[in-house]
Amino acid sequence: MAQQAHRAVAAAVVVALLMATACSGDDDSGDSSEGELVGHGDTYRATIRRSAGGVPHITGDTMTDLTFGQGYASGEDRSCDLADQVVKIRGERARWFGPGQDDENLSSDYAWRSIGIFDRAEQDWEEASPKVQDLLTAFAAGWNAHLDEVGVDGIVGWCQGAEWVRPLEPVEVYAYARAFALYASSVQLADYIAAAQPPGEQPAQPAQPAPSRSTERLPQGVGAFERGVSSLGSNGWAVGSERSEDGGGMLVANPHFPWEGELRFWEVHLTIPGEVNAYGVQLSGLPGIGIGFTEHFGWTHTVSAGNRFTAYRLQLVPGDPTSYMYGGEPRHMTKKDITIDVLGAGGEVEHQTRTMWSSHYGPIIDVRAVQDIPQLGWTTDTALTYRDANYDNDEILDQYLAMVEAQDFDQFVEAFDTYAGIPLFNTLAVSDDGRAWYADYSATPNLSDAALAGFEALKQSDIIVKMGAEQGLVLLDGSDPLYEWEEAEGARDPGLVPPDEMPQVERDDYVFNANDSFWMPHASEMLEGDYSPLHGPQRTARSPRTRENATVLDDTTPEGPAGEDGKFTLDELGDAALRNQGYLARELLDDVVQRCTATPTVDVPELPASGDADDGLSAGHVDLAKACQVLDGWDGIYDLDRAGPPLWREMLSQFSFSDQEAAGKLWAEPFDPTRPLETPGGLAPVGPDGVDPVLQNLGRAVQILEAAGVPVDATLGDLQFAVRGDEHVPVHGGGFWDGTTNVVGSGGRGASVTTRDPDIPTFEDGVFAPRSTLAEVDGEPAYPVDFGTSFLLALHFTDDGPEAKAFLTYGDTSDRSSADYVEATQRFSDKNWRDVLFRPAAVKDAAITTTTVRG
Repeated sequence: MAQQAHRAVAAAVVVALLMATACSGDDDSGDSSEGELVGHGDTYRATIRRSAGGVPHITGDTMTDLTFGQGYASGEDRSCDLADQVVKIRGERARWFGPGQDDENLSSDYAWRSIGIFDRAEQDWEEASPKVQDLLTAFAAGWNAHLDEVGVDGIVGWCQGAEWVRPLEPVEVYAYARAFALYASSVQLADYIAAAQPPGEQPAQPAQPAPSRSTERLPQGVGAFERGVSSLGSNGWAVGSERSEDGGGMLVANPHFPWEGELRFWEVHLTIPGEVNAYGVQLSGLPGIGIGFTEHFGWTHTVSAGNRFTAYRLQLVPGDPTSYMYGGEPRHMTKKDITIDVLGAGGEVEHQTRTMWSSHYGPIIDVRAVQDIPQLGWTTDTALTYRDANYDNDEILDQYLAMVEAQDFDQFVEAFDTYAGIPLFNTLAVSDDGRAWYADYSATPNLSDAALAGFEALKQSDIIVKMGAEQGLVLLDGSDPLYEWEEAEGARDPGLVPPDEMPQVERDDYVFNANDSFWMPHASEMLEGDYSPLHGPQRTARSPRTRENATVLDDTTPEGPAGEDGKFTLDELGDAALRNQGYLARELLDDVVQRCTATPTVDVPELPASGDADDGLSAGHVDLAKACQVLDGWDGIYDLDRAGPPLWREMLSQFSFSDQEAAGKLWAEPFDPTRPLETPGGLAPVGPDGVDPVLQNLGRAVQILEAAGVPVDATLGDLQFAVRGDEHVPVHGGGFWDGTTNVVGSGGRGASVTTRDPDIPTFEDGVFAPRSTLAEVDGEPAYPVDFGTSFLLALHFTDDGPEAKAFLTYGDTSDRSSADYVEATQRFSDKNWRDVLFRPAAVKDAAITTTTVRG
């Protein structure tokens, strides 16, 4: 599952907790006395100018002034996100929201208290550098100043008037940043941590989470470990001087993240006249810039395909389920009694206590208690635990501070070797002189050669270990000291892979990543070497999305996206990012049309209903003539006016994920590691029994659309949209099965606020037939969008400095009644890029509102 999780994924963005520092090419004074004066005090002062779309351009005289202004502006737009996340990581959900449906708030509280990252952050806060403390103190002060100015009843969003919204302490912001570093590890295991109790003592089981579309077809029990990460993905393109018309570096940042909840990005511009000029986005409620650019370089992130934790199966001491064997000797688990305050239905607050257990690796987890998988439970014989590569990651602050303070590109790259604080991302970066760089410096467990050999042997002898390994999960024998992480000189923390053993490459044409492993950063030049397999596999098939990214970037033909000269302009690069060509349609559409033209009818078997749902389809003889005609008239592009995408998508959804990467029901030619862009290739032939899975699945797609009341010639714009307030805004792009670079869909929203924000629209997935990707919105079939391309940046460096254009597909504001809330999505729907305002003079000229805040 983890391979799928990391691959679908993407994305993008790390917690860059500090401002970007680089020389500004425009020495504008940025008079901080302009505009309305808000607040009081003489410690901080910043000016916030809002331009089109509500983007805040923040100017100050010092770094702490900037951070104060960012905290204030963040509070204006998204107060609820940070306030809610602090409640979560402190383990106080049940105190304010009650136990929740199926005790989900209780489970969250027990898990976060057991993980203990808030307590750890409080300890580490005392050791943080004075600069880090000053900047985070300023951010909290700015957020609090906004709260003080408008009051709890005046904030925007679903938490307006809530008694749990209160001023924040700087350490709480720091703790939330540390918690996000665990997103690909402990965060994904939270349900299983909360449920882990000795045999016979399990608490009430939480409801089994509904599988996302990207994991629902994985082998049972494997996809459980990282189902949340599976929703994340990204594309990152770094184009060098050889493919840039101006000769300077070019960047496309394209994280595929949720459009609701805490994982939304927030766009911001930070300036100290003559010293700092940095533009980009950060995750909602956090300071700094996570993806963006300065005068001299730009960078983006994608979610790494490597491992951020290793799981361990413990052999328990007979008769004692809280002790395990380790190195031939018994060892006791550590227990911790955790008491949770729980709000009752009548407003009373009660207390519940649960004993949580840990091994010397980390918390005990029980997958079976959440998803009924006997092999992954806490029994009288075995238990599961894990070790997290980012639990001790306090270097993330120094890492990002060094990145943004770099005076040139060499210093930027040097920061990765010095700190290795990147938690879970690949990095793609470009310089103003045309260098393009890719690296995966994600925190990675360091297993010895002997341990890796032992793991290979375990995969051959243990079916659960083998299934997990096929999906990227590392499950080890926790009773054997052989599988302890090995300490190496230069590593960020003991037990991690050191920086000089991490994959990286610099080129002058391009590098890219689309959530597959580091092995293929270029269409024809592979990055091979003696890298830990926990960084991700080498010489394995790539996803259709990766192959589409590589195809677009590598095309230097006159008809290609870079035009006759094969060198990109900014507009050509932006158009390429939104070309919306589906890779599977690119490679297979013509052959499918040829086949259905020759055989215009097909017999399809019965499709049984899924679970208790009445959504099965009967066997039948399906006429393919109309469907074949629709596909014949389609060019494989997922734009709104195209007929064909719904039909093709429903056909593809009937194949398994493995069918996309191996010869079988879909592809004829198997994967060849010497030809990773071209293979697997060709449409699979009709089977020796005369059965054609391709035409059968096309027939099934016809049945699904008929059952949903959708004509086979429906356009993408008829069905695919985002719910923005009272409006349905059509959204172009492909989903998981389509192999487009521009990915949109549903099911990947940030989970923390979904059940408490009454304005977040809900959809019922796949109600018309098993495996269908259609959902039901207000009783009608649709492809609703609440996930995918979120911040899309196209950047190039010219002789006059950086120029860029962007989309933030849902906008900065959380005010659903604001015109900006709808306009941001409509811009994306229209492919109407917004020019990035980077020069101070341009910002002042375009400012719609100006406010000076102080504190």
